[in-house]
Amino acid sequence: MTTEQYAIPGLTNVLYIDLTSQSYHIEERPDLYEKYLGGIGVATNLMLEEYKEGTGPLDPEMPIILSTGPLSGVYPTCTKTVALFRSPLNGELGESYAGGHLAMSMRYSGYETIVIKGASRYPVYVAVHDDKVTFRDASSIWHLSSAIDVGKILREVEPEPAGAVLSG
Repeated sequence: MTTEQYAIPGLTNVLYIDLTSQSYHIEERPDLYEKYLGGIGVATNLMLEEYKEGTGPLDPEMPIILSTGPLSGVYPTCTKTVALFRSPLNGELGESYAGGHLAMSMRYSGYETIVIKGASRYPVYVAVHDDKVTFRDASSIWHLSSAIDVGKILREVEPEPAGAVLSG
């Protein structure tokens, strides 16, 4: 049995976001999803592709990769998204997992994985609705300390149904 049997047709898209130029592109990468189930396997391989020797953990060209597993959005309890990065603490590969709506929002927007690079000159958040990706000014929410308040504001300004919204 191979992982290819578990790949969901049409859900092999990787969204590449560049915060510096506020641009994006989409690549269909069935090669990744045929070889790995998703999540940490896909993210690790993309990190190997994107990593440039000598790049520090906080350099704008060091990617942060978000990736979901094959069951996200299929089973209600499968809600994890992995964030893969180079740790600023020790320079090693770091990973963190988030539950909640992000995995399903990514899946319903058509992306299994998001690769984020670059640095914006001012606070932005990225709104992803279907195949439309927009960079929006986040100055009004930048200094809010409550995730609940940020969520309320974003729900008021983003169209329904909400796709994946990333801030940074």
